[in-house]
Amino acid sequence: MIRTRRGGLAATLLTLTLSVLVAACGEDDNDNAPPPVEGVVPDFSLLDVNPNSSTYNTGISPRDYRERISAWYFGSST
Repeated sequence: MIRTRRGGLAATLLTLTLSVLVAACGEDDNDNAPPPVEGVVPDFSLLDVNPNSSTYNTGISPRDYRERISAWYFGSST
């Protein structure tokens, strides 16, 4: 009897989990589109302080990576 309950509980949990996953998979809303970029983004330059970098001790700007995907991380340490 315990084995049947355990199997029934597992089946119920599996069914519930699959139901939630299927319900979460819906079509994308176009209402959440990012706003259009207006104007020119301000230009800035940062000094490359990584001694292992090929651009060590030179200024790096987003303009150096135009029309390429790039990510910028502004870390701080003390």
